Amino acid sequence: MRKSALVAAFATVAILASACGGGGEVSIDSNRRRPELLYLGSRSSITALAPTSGTVKFQEAGAVPSRDWSVLYTADNDGMTTTLRTLDPNTGAELARRTVPGVFTVRTVSEDGAMVALAPPYPDGFDTYHPYSKDPTPLVIVRRGNPEPQVLSVPGNVEPEAFSLDGTSLFVIDFVPPLAPERYRVARLDLSAGSVGDVRSKEQELQEPMRGTARAQVMAPDGRRLYTLYVRDATATDRAEAFVHVLDLDKQQATCVDLPAEFATTPLGALAVTPSGMHLYVTAPAVGALAELDTTRLTVTRTVTVPADPTATTARATATASTLYLAVGDRITPVALADLSVGDGWTAPDIITGIEPSTDGTTLYVSLPDQVLALDPRTLTERRTLDVPTTEPIDHVAPALAPIPDSGYVKCAC
Repeated sequence: MRKSALVAAFATVAILASACGGGGEVSIDSNRRRPELLYLGSRSSITALAPTSGTVKFQEAGAVPSRDWSVLYTADNDGMTTTLRTLDPNTGAELARRTVPGVFTVRTVSEDGAMVALAPPYPDGFDTYHPYSKDPTPLVIVRRGNPEPQVLSVPGNVEPEAFSLDGTSLFVIDFVPPLAPERYRVARLDLSAGSVGDVRSKEQELQEPMRGTARAQVMAPDGRRLYTLYVRDATATDRAEAFVHVLDLDKQQATCVDLPAEFATTPLGALAVTPSGMHLYVTAPAVGALAELDTTRLTVTRTVTVPADPTATTARATATASTLYLAVGDRITPVALADLSVGDGWTAPDIITGIEPSTDGTTLYVSLPDQVLALDPRTLTERRTLDVPTTEPIDHVAPALAPIPDSGYVKCAC
């Protein structure tokens, strides 16, 4: 059984709050109190919203966060050079800048914001998972405190996805054949050698390029693992299958957890991990399937049936220590984690594009294309509505950023 997965990182955990850019060391004052913010994503920009007041703090086109949200990066080019700007995630203010030759965009940022991978802009109609023809692939790695960027010409057609925690590797999607891509694998770019190789795994199938689709992704709260729900359609010789691809960014190895057969029959899925990181939940809303994975043993431990919606086009999920919230279409369904019992649902006035608890657990934020609703997490009753002046529909909400405690750490909801 051939298995692979696409890799991305978009979640937050408790981390040291420092932000530095290419022009020199830049740090955020750890004694400064930071109001909770929600980061609302659209197709091409991020909007930072203060949910208590409904005030938009800033909007920034093309901004890419570090996984811990300690810093944002954005890139501008003049057709000859690219200026990488480091932004304060609280205000959007520029902290530093660095100019590199060539035309590039920000593809991915390391856990702590110390490394940035730049790649050429996508032509119209293409993105990370719908690659255009190229061979080799030009990449630029910018490191905090190092005035010289690393310029790479990587053989093949690769797209950056995530840095290893120690910064020695960049995990990439390797498409084949490079000039007419139709298959891919997750690979490891050794940044010291500039060469692409296999990701270590006990499963030989993970090294083989394949066709398929990544349905949903979530990062572990400690930033060490990336979980991807992956579905491969049936062929004349192979049955359809679904599994969770687990990429360990610390140990730099991968494995897969097979899911029950019904998870492979639906084009839609969502993932959520508990704040402790001990359990991962996978849902296939079209067939009402829900599975719990033990992230220590990497096995499916429980399954249950939840309300199905075969017509839904969106699915989101988030988990607190006690409750899993499934948002499918315009409907939210709570699931008690103690026994996986399904509670009474709630219907929103529009399609739900994101769902995220506040850092203190007293509010559940729900994003619609042009609004954010604040709900009581126990009763799902609406407390207030926040209109968001965006030029594009909101299509996801990132975890909330809490005040900085005296220790100088940022604690974020996951």
